[in-house]
Amino acid sequence: MHLVYIANTRLPTEKAHGYQICKMCEAFARNGAHVELFHPRRWQPDPKLEQSTVFAYYGIRPIFEVHSLSNVDIVRLNLIIPDRWFAPLFFAHTFLWSLFATLVVRREGAEVYYTRSVAIAYWLTRLGLPTVYEAHAIPKRGNRWLLRRLAGHPSLRLSVALTSFIRKGLIEMGFPANKVVVLPDGVDLSLFADLPSQEICRRKLGLPLDRLIIGYIGRFRTMEMEKGIPELIQAMALLSHPHGAEPLLLCVGGPMDVVPTYLELARKLKVPQQQFRFVDRVPNVEVPCWIKSFDIAVATFPNREHYAYFMSPLKLFEYMAAGVPIVASDLPSIREVLRHGENAWLVEPGAPVELAQSLYTLLENPTLARRLAKQAREDVQAYTWRTRGATILQALDRVG
Repeated sequence: MHLVYIANTRLPTEKAHGYQICKMCEAFARNGAHVELFHPRRWQPDPKLEQSTVFAYYGIRPIFEVHSLSNVDIVRLNLIIPDRWFAPLFFAHTFLWSLFATLVVRREGAEVYYTRSVAIAYWLTRLGLPTVYEAHAIPKRGNRWLLRRLAGHPSLRLSVALTSFIRKGLIEMGFPANKVVVLPDGVDLSLFADLPSQEICRRKLGLPLDRLIIGYIGRFRTMEMEKGIPELIQAMALLSHPHGAEPLLLCVGGPMDVVPTYLELARKLKVPQQQFRFVDRVPNVEVPCWIKSFDIAVATFPNREHYAYFMSPLKLFEYMAAGVPIVASDLPSIREVLRHGENAWLVEPGAPVELAQSLYTLLENPTLARRLAKQAREDVQAYTWRTRGATILQALDRVG
């Protein structure tokens, strides 16, 4: 199968969606497809990214092709134009660039055109190209208008919903139920095979050997929304010291410009600064060792619509693969993968007291922690990128 993936995003990017896109291209290729990835040329704020390929940056095998397309990059205008004016400009640019990109890629004569962009999916179907749309949310405003026009279009062969809640929203908008599959994100288990011991990982990364480490990996914020680090800091102020040892909260992923805000919150709560360490983004191939160094891995998202119904965090599957006990927010989207008391410990979002108690429970009960981690390691075998890619290709065969 010849599959063309069109992504309207900066590549490579330090954000998780870029990694997800490239891992899916790799997964399709590993399942026998001839894959080409197209993306716009965009300004790279980090000079290191300007010199890097997606293969080098994400540690991905170069088994698919990558092409950049011409683009009038308006993103930097957001630095001088207020959001209320920039948003409609950005939508108009996205709509027109998507048409341009679609006109270019249709020359490839692919059997399937794949995208996460509503605007690109809109133009692909309007040009009669066989389209797969992967939905990561139910959009609002202009993109919602476009989404309604995708529903039931004969050129839309399949829709991939990240959660059951997205699937429900698509069906309510008129998408045929038999052409919408639910597939959470995944993980590359090969990165977690034969991981060194926790002690070796800590020595390699320069982490203390004699402290309990509560760890978070991933961007500290997404779409200008906090991802639970303030609640973790509040919990650290309430957390008793298990076995008399002062725990360390280790957050890895950046951006570092928000760290002073976190340290100021810690100061107000009178939590010593030595109980925190913040690290910028690390290469994807190093992520497993960082997670292995944790005593507990946390994903304490706030109770917001995006987190509660639309997300499938890559970190959850990486935590599971590393065999580290997990404490996560008890949100509907999280419960599609994690089960309280079975493969993780779920806590009410935005409740620092309960969070502190839950962290203490697992730190004080290593037998319980090991049991949860072992079950999570077994469960994650079903969530690989290659399996996800194969499932999509098989679903395409079924719908014809």
